[in-house]
Amino acid sequence: MGLYTSITRDWLESRFSKRSSGGVYLAHMPVYGVGEDGCEDNHLGRLARVFQILRQLDSLDFESLLDVGGAEGYLPWLASTFYGAEVVSTDLSHEACQRAGELFGVSAAAVDCHRLPFGDDSFDVVVCSEVIEHVEHPVETMLELQRVARTAVLLTTEEVHFDREWIDGYLFRRPGWPHMERNLFHPDDLAACFPGAMLLPQCDERPDRAAPSHAQARAWLLANTSAARPAPEHIGIVVVDVQRPDARRPRRHDDAALLDRLLEAKIGKGAPPSSPPSLDRLVPRLRDPDTGAEVLIAGDAVGTSGAKPYPVRAGVVDFVRLDRQAPSRGELAELLRQHHPGRVDDLLELRDRLHLPDRWSQDVFDLRQVGDRRGFWPNDQLQPRDGGEGFSWHATGDDPWVVTPCLQRPIREVHIELRVHAADSSTTEGTGQLFWKGAADESFDEPRSVRFAVPNDGQLHTHRIVLADHPLLPDEVQWMRIDPIDGVSDVDLVSLRLL
Repeated sequence: MGLYTSITRDWLESRFSKRSSGGVYLAHMPVYGVGEDGCEDNHLGRLARVFQILRQLDSLDFESLLDVGGAEGYLPWLASTFYGAEVVSTDLSHEACQRAGELFGVSAAAVDCHRLPFGDDSFDVVVCSEVIEHVEHPVETMLELQRVARTAVLLTTEEVHFDREWIDGYLFRRPGWPHMERNLFHPDDLAACFPGAMLLPQCDERPDRAAPSHAQARAWLLANTSAARPAPEHIGIVVVDVQRPDARRPRRHDDAALLDRLLEAKIGKGAPPSSPPSLDRLVPRLRDPDTGAEVLIAGDAVGTSGAKPYPVRAGVVDFVRLDRQAPSRGELAELLRQHHPGRVDDLLELRDRLHLPDRWSQDVFDLRQVGDRRGFWPNDQLQPRDGGEGFSWHATGDDPWVVTPCLQRPIREVHIELRVHAADSSTTEGTGQLFWKGAADESFDEPRSVRFAVPNDGQLHTHRIVLADHPLLPDEVQWMRIDPIDGVSDVDLVSLRLL
């Protein structure tokens, strides 16, 4: 796999291991109940997309469901509880799959989502919610969802925009850090991937991220999940790709009753772990993702005769092979010609637009050249400014910064060519700061940084920053963050040289 998938898996393993000081798992979804602590915020936004998925399930005949990128298994658990479906959760994170078993008793496997370990038409319904924006190979992933689904694919993403120029600008700037929203779609892109699918908004307006009461959540969700078509003012998209129209049936619940069931579904904090699901239940569904052959349990692994086995850890099969070669454009083209001949040009064009290099190998970035600015991600305190040289901004706040593209290499010295002018400040008071992040670091922080003096004289200066002797410098630097100066000023970042 590519570097991005590898570092994202590391990030996810850390994320799905997090617990409070009292040992309670920090949940991704509001599994302990709406408005309760112990889980990430934005309960209303998360529940809105789950509610939209449940509405679709409520009108489908289905007996099995696969959640691709299912995190701790909340949605499969709901599908099993509400509809009696046989469910399986998958995730890039092995830790997430363990949580699915411990919290909900849901069978799970760690997988690469663009090479799922299941045969064609293996599940009635395949769900992929708030995942496609994060993955390294989005087109291949969407084709895999369709391959293993017998009846319907339900996909959601908030990363949708209606302005192609804005999308192109975003894709140009993204640095590819772990689990970022690296893919951004126009609705037409999703329609090209799912011909004939229905597209719905997730919710009519952006909700407050604060934790609501049960009554507030109920009222807001009923009032703000009614739009029938996506529009620029709406939030996100739900793709409803029903491949077998005869699977449609009358709704089992009206909206109010379904929402009440959703809001009442929760688990207790600190409850004893569920009985781990038996691997014997899952193995008959599994196939080798390379050959499609059936797999068998052999000790602490599963596999096929003569092939390298996949390990089983803590009852979870791990199909993720980070040393496997990433799929090429040519392989995608051949797959499309064989199985989707009418979509070859559109999907290759989308693949090319979303493609992001693993790392930038160049040592010198001449930021007067537009092409060398790709992957540099400025924060909103650096606003573009005309008339400068190189990357020209007007810094509007106290903490302007720009992150480099992914570097992933040893770096011992950095040269930054910079011009700064703040009319209301002394010419000698400026201070810049260079941060770095290694594989073991979750974010940029003060101990992993070096300050340097920045003359505020409107002249071009080259700042030589030696990192080699810093005790916290990693063997390989993944990203750097340049804080050109604190405070309001005009900034020209002209070049960056890495040694």
